[in-house]
Amino acid sequence: MTVSTTPDSPVRGRPRSAAVDAAIIEAARAVLIEEGSVGFTMAGVAARAGVSTATLYRRYQHREELIVAALSDPDDPGAPDTGSIRTDIEELVSRAISKFRGEHGQLMRSVSVDTCRDPVLADILRSRLMANKRAELRRMFKRAAARGEIVEPADPDIVLDMLIAPLVYRVTMSGDPLTPRVGAELARLVLRAIGFVEPS
Repeated sequence: MTVSTTPDSPVRGRPRSAAVDAAIIEAARAVLIEEGSVGFTMAGVAARAGVSTATLYRRYQHREELIVAALSDPDDPGAPDTGSIRTDIEELVSRAISKFRGEHGQLMRSVSVDTCRDPVLADILRSRLMANKRAELRRMFKRAAARGEIVEPADPDIVLDMLIAPLVYRVTMSGDPLTPRVGAELARLVLRAIGFVEPS
């Protein structure tokens, strides 16, 4: 999933520094992990990154836009398209577990509670991060239905929740480990729930 966080209008003057861009995102993630979105300020990120607030505002119009950038993964390859819904879902769950076990899991723990108290931020994250991802996964189910592997779910969003919610729960609430065995069992249960039958 790729989310654009760069202002539409070009920046005049010297070209932007990739090193400064990276330092800002690194600082923003560190502040989110330590302070959550409640304690996240442009001034705090600027100080952490060693840049001025003017430098931040040339790149991001407001703090929510910077939070979206910090939570985004520009290297996300998008929903799997392996030619089989079984391997698509197994790959999707495996990727999610790898991500949640790293820095992304720390970010999620810090931000998840805050979004319940910040409806503006929650709406922005849903529209800028989650909406595109869900659309990709709906297309994944459509491809599987077209191949005759499953009947397209009447409500694919419920299936998407089944895929991700157990992992989020472990990251944010129970603290139970995310292991390959957990991923394999989750994938198996979701495949059964959507009516996938392994070809004989």
